[in-house]
Amino acid sequence: MKIRFKNKKQAALSHFFKDEHRVIIKEKTLQGYYSYTLFNENLHEITVNENQVEETDSDMSDMIQRNDLGYGREFYINEFIIKLLPLQPGQFISTRSLWVAGKLVRYFEKYDYEIPDPYKERVLNENYKMNLIEGFLMAVNPYMERKFKGGNYFESFELYKGKAMSEIELKINDSLNELDRKDYKNLLTNFIEKALHDTHDNEVHSKNFSSTLFFLIDSLFVYDITRIFSYKTFYDDCFVIEYQNEYYYLNQFWWG
Repeated sequence: MKIRFKNKKQAALSHFFKDEHRVIIKEKTLQGYYSYTLFNENLHEITVNENQVEETDSDMSDMIQRNDLGYGREFYINEFIIKLLPLQPGQFISTRSLWVAGKLVRYFEKYDYEIPDPYKERVLNENYKMNLIEGFLMAVNPYMERKFKGGNYFESFELYKGKAMSEIELKINDSLNELDRKDYKNLLTNFIEKALHDTHDNEVHSKNFSSTLFFLIDSLFVYDITRIFSYKTFYDDCFVIEYQNEYYYLNQFWWG
């Protein structure tokens, strides 16, 4: 489905410059009219009312009806987007989220959107994302370490790119096991939460930190990951992700 703005000057103020635009969500509002969500030239999502636009292409064959996402009201969403982003009722799509912006790259490629340079520099820039993770870990590691205050044993996280699994030479008591890629999200989340857990009163903070770290790491992977592994040595407990022939190690190591 595609629409055209009736007022082109007003549309330009929201960075819509083309003659027509693809709809990603069509939904019925509480007031009984339809609204449309679409991406502007900056790839920011904008929602407009039906009185602001006119349909130029009514074909909805690439959309799926999901009234559960609209609290029972008519709700249609692009089928490919819902595969990339498993949304919950009331949840918004926002490319201001680095994770969401990365997952939507495949949608933009499929429908031949022009990806602007600022988007590429943020969403497709691995160094930028690795630096974000490093900065986050600089804050999280002291949070982990305070659990061991007064002792000679501490735990920390680090993320780095390392050797291919085929290049690792196991020493005595080392272990290397391939994990089920289909359970990647749960396995990685559990791995993070196991190290970030805290006292009962502070557990809500641990959950938030764990969720943020998961989404920062997962934002590195615009396309499908290939395999995942558990790699352990005396000092290291690594969750390893194979992606485009490179290996990303989230290492929970101890020292002291």
